[in-house]
Amino acid sequence: MTEETLLQILALTPLILLGAIVLYWLPKFMMAQRWKRHKAETVGQWEAAGVEFTRGPVGGQFGGLESMGEKKVIRGIGLVMLTEQDLRVTRATPSAAWCVTFKQIKGVTIQSTFLGKSSQRTPFIVVRFVKDGQSDRLAFKVKDYETWAKDLAKAARVSLKDQWNK
Repeated sequence: MTEETLLQILALTPLILLGAIVLYWLPKFMMAQRWKRHKAETVGQWEAAGVEFTRGPVGGQFGGLESMGEKKVIRGIGLVMLTEQDLRVTRATPSAAWCVTFKQIKGVTIQSTFLGKSSQRTPFIVVRFVKDGQSDRLAFKVKDYETWAKDLAKAARVSLKDQWNK
């Protein structure tokens, strides 16, 4: 190896490392920006419409909607909140929101799997509900899952089942 080749390698190494750092950091930065924008837009729209939150909004993970099917479900980060009348769950990318009134909710379950996805750390809160005569289930994950599940079941006046194996 010549001295010139060695100098070229030494000159390119910092650029390669910088490129690797940018490739690692850029998607995380873009997702964080998308998340902040989603939260500001969603919460802002609902607050402007006069919606008052009794719990949340907190960051969560949308786990899916059973009627979408296991193969078509798009999971992702979003928001979870309770109002006086309903549960609201959003997904940031692609943007979507689900609003389930407490009257529609028929049961709340804490479970480790939903639509083929398993969770070892934080279980899914699965909400069984009826909308337009059709039964469906929606799942989401939040950090303080036990309190959220209890509060949701109490607000909807339904039973809470804990099927999560800790």
